[in-house]
Amino acid sequence: MDWQWHSDPDLGPLAAVWQAAAGTGSGSVFQSYAFAQQWARCFAGEAELRIAWRASPPLIVPLVVRRGRLELMGEGLFDYLDLIGAARPGLERAAELALGLGWPKAQFTGVAAATRFGRFWRALGAEAQPFASAPVRAAGAALDGEHRRLEARWRRAHPTLRGETEAGRRRQVLAWLLDHKARALAGRGEANVLGAAEQRWLTAMVECETALCELWTLERGGRRLSALLAWQNRGARYGYTLSYEEDAAELSPGILLLFAVVRHTMNEGRSFHFLTGEQAYKQRFATHGERLLRYVAERP
Repeated sequence: MDWQWHSDPDLGPLAAVWQAAAGTGSGSVFQSYAFAQQWARCFAGEAELRIAWRASPPLIVPLVVRRGRLELMGEGLFDYLDLIGAARPGLERAAELALGLGWPKAQFTGVAAATRFGRFWRALGAEAQPFASAPVRAAGAALDGEHRRLEARWRRAHPTLRGETEAGRRRQVLAWLLDHKARALAGRGEANVLGAAEQRWLTAMVECETALCELWTLERGGRRLSALLAWQNRGARYGYTLSYEEDAAELSPGILLLFAVVRHTMNEGRSFHFLTGEQAYKQRFATHGERLLRYVAERP
């Protein structure tokens, strides 16, 4: 079947082929239909969809034009970007279609160096630049005895780990997390990258995609000390954003919450992805890292 285009923010007509494509590849949760559907709805006012797709074999190239450049859907918000589906013949044709859109600039951030779609990126003519390493803890790497100081701190603090499932509490925890995250960034003199559309997308994911979106909290004496928003699918959990009460910093509530969720993940037999950035608190738990690239191109 030849390539077709989709430009409507309603991705319903693509649901079956998108889910089939995601099911044949080894992409992350960020390549799922649910992520794309909510993104398209929330960014409809500021992005033009140029999604190239085919049904047999199923393959999705989720292109958008936003901020005056060509991107893959989720640029700057999804930690891992790529095409969706199996790497079969026809990738060069997909690149030709992308080139035919006539864009002056393009940027694709967070593509795995080990991508299966190298032929597409080479045919597109984009330059591969180092972007980041994403720490990962492999499934089955139990934490037993590995972090005795954290285990002792947990026993002394005696906190409560909660997986938030009730709708009202989930909304409340998201608001708490985003507020504390914004205050922490402001305190360090850093800009908050979550604009109105980004926050609408997170809210939609928390409210509508409960099978993929998790909210974890750490409490002590009825007081919330930290919160973590995570994604989960296909035997993996992804720690997306974490925040904590500054005046409880002596307890390291963020680290304790992450320790508890990683331990829970290992006990489930899943891998844990800490996503982009090589901060020390991630490296202390990781077993290895995934190298990510940024592809950029500019046309005269």
